[in-house]
Amino acid sequence: MPIVGARVIRGRKKFANYPQVRKVLGAALDNEAKPHFVQRFEMVTANWKHKPGFQARKFITADEIRLAVYPTGPNAQIWKWVSFGTRGGYQIPKGGPGFLAFQTGYKPKTKAPGKFGGPGVFTGPKVMGVMQVTHPGIEAREFEKTIADDERDWYNRTVENAWRRAIRSL
Repeated sequence: MPIVGARVIRGRKKFANYPQVRKVLGAALDNEAKPHFVQRFEMVTANWKHKPGFQARKFITADEIRLAVYPTGPNAQIWKWVSFGTRGGYQIPKGGPGFLAFQTGYKPKTKAPGKFGGPGVFTGPKVMGVMQVTHPGIEAREFEKTIADDERDWYNRTVENAWRRAIRSL
C-alpha cells in the first residue's frame, strides 16, 4: 500500500485529553487531506481508458499522523504495474499456439518519474503473425513519490493547523 503523506512527528510526551485531540485531527484528515490526495491521484488517471478508483486511510497514533492512498477496483493492478513497473519477459499468445498482433513505437501517456498528461500514441507500423516477442517491461513511474514530494508542504501545514485547533479546544 503506497504511503502518500509525510509523517508529522510530535513530541513523545502524552497529551492531555488525547481522544479529543485525535477526534479533531481525524476530522481534518477526513474532510481536507483525504479528498485532496484522492483528487491528486485521480488527476494522474484522468485520461486513462482503464481507470482505477482510489481510497485513503488515516493513521493517528501517539507517535505519528499519516495518510495512505491506495488503488481500488478491477483496474488496481494496472496502477501497480505502471507506478511500480514490471520486469521484461517473453510474451506468447493466450490460449495456446497462435500469433500475436501489435503496433510498435508506443509513446506512453506518462513518463518516469511521475510526470503525467497527454495522450498515448502509436508511431510505428502494425506487426502481425509473430509467435513470441520479448517485452521490455514497464519503467516505474513512481506517482506516489512525486505526489508526496509535491504535496508535503501542504500536508504538513494542514496537519499543523489541525493540531493547533485541537490544542485550543482542550
